[in-house]
Amino acid sequence: MQDDDALKKKLDFLRGKVLKAVKPSEAEIKHFTALADQIMERLHAAAPKDVEIMLAGSVARGTQVRGSSDIDIFLLFPKKLKEREMERVGVGIAKSIARKHAGERIEIKYAEHPYVQLIFDDLGINADIVPAYKISNASEKGSAVDRTQLHNEFVNENLSEYQKDDVRVLKTFLKEHNIYGAEAMVEGFSGYLCELLIYHYGTFYELVRDMARLAVPVAIIPKERVSLNKEDSAAYAKRFNSSFVVIDPTDSNRNVAANVSIESLSRLVLISRRLATNPVSKNFFATRYSEMDTGAKLLKLAKSLDTDMYVLSAKAKDVAEDIIWQQTSRLRLRIEKLLSKNHFEPLLSLQGITENGALIAFFINKTGIGATVHEGPSAFMGAAAKRFLRSHASDMIFLRGDRLAAIAKAEFKTPIELLVHFIRDKREPFPSYLSKRDARIYVNKIDEKHAKILYRTYIEKFNF
Repeated sequence: MQDDDALKKKLDFLRGKVLKAVKPSEAEIKHFTALADQIMERLHAAAPKDVEIMLAGSVARGTQVRGSSDIDIFLLFPKKLKEREMERVGVGIAKSIARKHAGERIEIKYAEHPYVQLIFDDLGINADIVPAYKISNASEKGSAVDRTQLHNEFVNENLSEYQKDDVRVLKTFLKEHNIYGAEAMVEGFSGYLCELLIYHYGTFYELVRDMARLAVPVAIIPKERVSLNKEDSAAYAKRFNSSFVVIDPTDSNRNVAANVSIESLSRLVLISRRLATNPVSKNFFATRYSEMDTGAKLLKLAKSLDTDMYVLSAKAKDVAEDIIWQQTSRLRLRIEKLLSKNHFEPLLSLQGITENGALIAFFINKTGIGATVHEGPSAFMGAAAKRFLRSHASDMIFLRGDRLAAIAKAEFKTPIELLVHFIRDKREPFPSYLSKRDARIYVNKIDEKHAKILYRTYIEKFNF
């Protein structure tokens, strides 16, 4: 790794190049600001006088990245209103301002409670309009979204313009490596977490330098700009059940990094270490790839691994992508466990979601199983030994030391037998939002539309 002065000089130069490419132009900022002001004016006209209208998110904080500046607006209600009433009134106000004749449309979305997404298809811009309670500190919050107004205040009061630009660079770095965003599909770093990390470390250079040397568990207190020692970090890790803890400066009982998976944190450490070793563009950006002939590329991958590729597709109900992703992930892990139990352990598995369903691919060695060995209890465990001998009465029984074992015909001779059985067996559980009836399995076959989704997942998984 380079010495600190040399690293800083090179990273500062690289930062400048990246920032020039990702910082919104003055024209773009004015355009978004004008649109946000227009929406807020409509809301002011439609809302009761005791409801405060607040611009939030990266646009309000000045940390947005070029081309991805969606608008977040909060309707802040007095605490005297009951939560369900606040939601009902807030959604009603937001719905009432949509100008359908001008091509605007709305969708009702759900987080902790419902909110409205105002969609400008012709502009390619969405505005989330979120009902919340007006609060002055975290102890007053009724729901998690109420804290957003406090986050706005902290970032705008504490980050310099230089640091806000560093946040833009950090977001770009994380997005390049598919670890930007706290949603279940990513399990990465939220925009607010990026802002806190830059505030804590001071600059993008210092963050990269320290992340390259990071050891877990780690607990960070941004409000005090303190990284705790190993013993105290371990205590925080136990308290929050996470090896990476970043305490919200507006709420000491919240870990802002709660959604960051250990894999995403590990990836940040690896890419930071690489960038700190050689601070050049190719180590900042992810490797580019072509989406042409992705089906052929996946089959070529299977051939190079000497595996077969099994693709399971299933239709999904019309619910949030995060929910479908989580259910697909649980299904993938469940099938992986079954495959491994039956001696068909996948070398690699991939998942993706389509417009109306889910995809899972397993790359499994080209093997057939005739018989398997079942491990049993110790011969000295009387009752358990009797049960094992009874259940394997027609199999070949032998001893491995004191433990009984049985050689039995394999229940499934090939992975496809197991997979077909799984989707046909009514006793096998299936996620509630995925349709088992419509599930299909393909062997060494995939259409190009689905291949693009899975190939992207493959690239993101192996792209360091």
